[in-house]
Amino acid sequence: LLDQLYRKFVYHVSESGQSTLMRELSKRVENLYCNNYLLTLNDHWQALVDVASQWQAPTIPMQSKFFTRYVEPFLRNNNKVFVVISDALRFEAAHELHSLIRQEDRYEASIEPALAMLPSYTQMGMAALLPNRSIALTDNGSGAVQVDGQATQGIAYRDKVLQMAVAKGARAIRADALLAMTKDRCRELIRDHHVVYVYHNRIDATGDKRESEERTFAAVEEALQELIKIVKKLAAANANNLLVTADHGFIYQHRLIEESDYSTSDPEGEQIVQKDRRFVIGRGLREKSGLRKFTAQELGLQGDLEVQIPKSINRLRLKGSGSRYAVSYT
Repeated sequence: LLDQLYRKFVYHVSESGQSTLMRELSKRVENLYCNNYLLTLNDHWQALVDVASQWQAPTIPMQSKFFTRYVEPFLRNNNKVFVVISDALRFEAAHELHSLIRQEDRYEASIEPALAMLPSYTQMGMAALLPNRSIALTDNGSGAVQVDGQATQGIAYRDKVLQMAVAKGARAIRADALLAMTKDRCRELIRDHHVVYVYHNRIDATGDKRESEERTFAAVEEALQELIKIVKKLAAANANNLLVTADHGFIYQHRLIEESDYSTSDPEGEQIVQKDRRFVIGRGLREKSGLRKFTAQELGLQGDLEVQIPKSINRLRLKGSGSRYAVSYT
């Protein structure tokens, strides 16, 4: 609720065009949110992460079990199911979407949290939501992730993974392509496939760029409206079972990031395969006080690569990258 109220406040101040008038109040809100809430919460969260021997939370479903837990039950009962994956739709935004859907006369909806995989970024999250027996990072520096030895980077590869797993027909499609379909074409899509994955990208496409990250909260508003359109489009074409989920969440601080919000530890190791604002992948990574290291096995992944994440809300320095928007793990 606090994340949501902060998001709404920042969004409406920006939309009002009265930033000067609201300057002192905005400063107070920023201080309370960032220092009293966001930092304090994540420091307590980090204390639990530091002592965890495995990346799991017993009462929270793992993202890697999404297909088994949510999709397969429909297939076992010979029912069709349609999955909408909205990049970076964090839990509080999904909670608002849940409320918006329930306001519509003809829909019922429920909501559950999930624990995102580590390292948490788009390629990992998208791979984990596919049918899988194993998930593995690649070591070519591309950030690509494989499931059961198959590539998952991009719509075409995800479409192939789905088709191999679903005997009665599956399809992966972009949200803009779905929304551009005629009613008859949309009905054909639903008629001919038991599983359809729809990929939507508004929030991450905005927040993950330095030039546009300050519009992150406006992008959330736009994403919610677009997701309602997608739900209505599918329902109008006789889709009865819809799942809406995300590859990862995000944290966002509207004011410029302070020096204290950067990790004091620079990653070092025998091999650095990939570095982002919120993780580093490599081999022989050195233990550092500001970073938490995991083996692939501790993260439920295959292979010998290691992962480090900066503690609490800290970011790693990344040249040419924004800093106010960063990926989170739920």
